Amino acid sequence: MKMRGRVQLQLNRGEHRHDLVARCLFFANRGEFRTGDLDEIMNKASCLSLLSNAVLVWNTVRISEIVERLRAAGEQILDTDLARVSPLCYAYIIPNGTYNFESEIQGDNPARNTLE
Repeated sequence: MKMRGRVQLQLNRGEHRHDLVARCLFFANRGEFRTGDLDEIMNKASCLSLLSNAVLVWNTVRISEIVERLRAAGEQILDTDLARVSPLCYAYIIPNGTYNFESEIQGDNPARNTLE
């Protein structure tokens, strides 16, 4: 029974990653590759891999920051509890939303960023 639970846990993780990639990030064409062109399919698959990895890295960094702040505030957070936290959350992602990219990068000379 113990083995069955471990296998089910891994299956659930795989399904959760599929939810992130297919249902959240790959929303165009309902998550289907609609062309037979191998180059285009490989390009889209590579982009999806890059996007999903970016989400995982972002979530991992943010979770680490939150845990550090909580521990600094005196909260007890066990590593065994953290082992159950998944970086696959994506409810905050709006794939077809409005994005604001500031033109200035911290430390840059603002005069360089203006169009003449």
